[in-house]
Amino acid sequence: MDDVVVYNELVAVTAGAGLLGFAGFLSRVLRGKRVESEGWAAFFGVTGLLLLVTGLHTTMTWPFGGDGFEYANIAFGQPAAGFGALLLLAAIFLWRHRSLYAGPVEPVKDATLAALKPAGIFVGALGLSMAVLAITFVRFQLGAAPPEEPISGRFGHIPIIEALFLGGLWGVVALGSLLFTIALWTDRPGLLRWAVRAWVVGGVVFLLFGAMNFYTHIGMYDNIAFGNDAKW
Repeated sequence: MDDVVVYNELVAVTAGAGLLGFAGFLSRVLRGKRVESEGWAAFFGVTGLLLLVTGLHTTMTWPFGGDGFEYANIAFGQPAAGFGALLLLAAIFLWRHRSLYAGPVEPVKDATLAALKPAGIFVGALGLSMAVLAITFVRFQLGAAPPEEPISGRFGHIPIIEALFLGGLWGVVALGSLLFTIALWTDRPGLLRWAVRAWVVGGVVFLLFGAMNFYTHIGMYDNIAFGNDAKW
């Protein structure tokens, strides 16, 4: 069992929720809709804290197994920690400036985009990192599930399948992050709508993939612990 590697399903689900939440928040700002800053602050605080804590734990203690699976600590833990810290920053900003969002809607868009501009540097850095990770997944065909894992394990002998899936997922999030930075620093807010779309796609896939792994990883443990051979 020590040789079987899984990653924290909660990280994937929280990452998906965080991406969808920030995409929804940004979309409301861009469309000039009323933003309930206290509710969004609470949401970003919860998701940011979970991602930061679990991401730092994975990054610093390397809980994933050996035998060539060490890369998972880098690919999953470090982006989670970085984006978790950014979500916590958003939570603090929204809470401290709740009077702005409770007032007239007109100045909210410009004020929010101006405040996000410095953080956009780190978002772009994380986006670049995730783009490189996406290439790494495909180049080295990483991420294949062990044969004991239901569903995903059926395709583990063809590593390029999951490598393309994970590379594509990381790549979509990277694209949104890079567009976000370019839009803010070139004063082209129209690009932000494409960043929102990329994060919605990435968020939905992360959420569904993480939820599915609650089933597949428990099934894997069941197969190993009791000698079962469940494939689906």
